[in-house]
Amino acid sequence: MPTANVEMEFHMLPLEKLFPNPNQPRKIFDKQALEELAQSIRENGVLQPVLVRAVGDRYQIVSGERRYRASKLAGIRTIPAVVRRLDEEQTMLAGLIENIQRQDLNPIEEARSLRDILLNYGLTHDQLAERVGRSRSALTNRLRLLQLPADIQELVVSGKISAGHAKMLAGIKDPIEIKTWARLIVRDQLSVYEIEKRIAQNRHQPSTGSAKTKGKSAMSQDLHVRAVEDNLQELLGAKVRIRHGKKSGRIEIEFYSREDLERVVETMVSLCP
Repeated sequence: MPTANVEMEFHMLPLEKLFPNPNQPRKIFDKQALEELAQSIRENGVLQPVLVRAVGDRYQIVSGERRYRASKLAGIRTIPAVVRRLDEEQTMLAGLIENIQRQDLNPIEEARSLRDILLNYGLTHDQLAERVGRSRSALTNRLRLLQLPADIQELVVSGKISAGHAKMLAGIKDPIEIKTWARLIVRDQLSVYEIEKRIAQNRHQPSTGSAKTKGKSAMSQDLHVRAVEDNLQELLGAKVRIRHGKKSGRIEIEFYSREDLERVVETMVSLCP
């Protein structure tokens, strides 16, 4: 039994002493992949220890639930484990970071875990980006995927739509338009480049010869606005949309919590001379 004042220890633990973390970022476990891993474990054993923390007289899995599940399928009784003293925040971050590094999470699972950490532990986008080894803009782009309609998120989870497709769709405001393009992506197996090209053509298709110049002008203006939006998003670490009216316009900045709003405001103030 590990002692309470030791930071880290290695043990062979009985499987019945382990239990999954309900806040584990990974929610989907492929049955066939688990069976294949179980067969490997029967032949070679568990080659990489799971990471756990002591909770009473049992051990909560911080990372390695897939190995734990496969070990149960393989019928083995003990599993190699590293026992560490971790609090709730450290547990959630450790599980998220390992899954990201191993590329075990789908983009939506990752985005949900990042959002939960921001909401539950009061970290800023900069702090969390540093801890998970991502740029702030990459983290913000991942969080934007949660703005997609639920059925489109499920397409991402199932792998029918890639993270690149999802990032592009998240830049479209109209849910109906998002679903239309998503159906085309799935039906025609379009690459990100192909769908971006089609969207651009659809938005700026000239109807007559005299409208051609107007179409090019509109495209140039639209590309400029998108570039400004991207620059503001990079500076503020938040989604930014520029809206044009006949005589005026507005800038919309999205935030996820009161703390996130305060962070955006502080960033804006710091940018002022």
